[in-house]
Amino acid sequence: MKADTGSAYPSAPAGPGLNAAVERYYDTTLDLYEDLWGEHVHHGFWDVGERPGNDDERHAATDRLVRELVAFAGIPSGARVLDVGCGIGGPALYLAGPLGCEVEGVTLSAAQAARANEKAAEAGLGGRAHFHQRDALDNGFPDASFDALWAVESLMHIADRTAFFAEAMRLLRPGGVLAIATWSVRDGELSAEEHRVVDQILRHQVMPSFSSLEEHERLALAAGFAEVSSVDWSANVANSWEPNFAQVRELDNGRAMMRDLARDRGVDVLGFFYAGPLMLKGFSTGAMTYGAVRAVKPAALPTED
Repeated sequence: MKADTGSAYPSAPAGPGLNAAVERYYDTTLDLYEDLWGEHVHHGFWDVGERPGNDDERHAATDRLVRELVAFAGIPSGARVLDVGCGIGGPALYLAGPLGCEVEGVTLSAAQAARANEKAAEAGLGGRAHFHQRDALDNGFPDASFDALWAVESLMHIADRTAFFAEAMRLLRPGGVLAIATWSVRDGELSAEEHRVVDQILRHQVMPSFSSLEEHERLALAAGFAEVSSVDWSANVANSWEPNFAQVRELDNGRAMMRDLARDRGVDVLGFFYAGPLMLKGFSTGAMTYGAVRAVKPAALPTED
């Protein structure tokens, strides 16, 4: 029987080609994301109603999202952490630095792993943060290796979310915590127009499907996790896509530069530029949501009578 992926809104094809497509997308956009978004390739977090101002405020907001997830999930200082979809290492270096954690990061992108290791060395954290090009579901780590499993805006790229939660359960030690921050969709049916916007986001961002926050909770419970909870941060992160702020600087020559990038790197790179208006529309209609999920591996698994 085919595993439930946890979404009614699939777009990018799953299967053997998905990982290669995700790897290619992040290899070809690494410098764009780092130049425009900084070291954190994820949403920022603001107080509800707060308006973003300048580039420094974006960077402060992306830093804050990491701290908010640490607080919500209860990541302990000094924990051994697996960062699934580590990007160029921004959150991992916070975990390894101020929080004193030992971090192993995995990403499908060789370019991201190399850049993350460079950044760890530059920060003097090479002894506590290591990054690898590996599939999160075929990662090579032994059972019960980690106190925490951290996944910031990476679960959307994994087609089989049932398998993800099972792998998280395998990798965590008893009492270990799972911390997820993710793009998501409203629970329930979407209108035809909302479905069209969501499908475009999935296609341009090389994502196979979205799940609702409630579906993430259901999948965690089905995998055997306890103390499962979620929080909706949609109103806190939506500013990340404001038209005058989503791209920190205007690209020289506009469409001409986009054509040059597509010619040099392939058309997949254009998804980087399409994301902003699509995500803004998704948030404005309520079809797109964003939140965090926390779950704990029971200290003692239940036994069958």
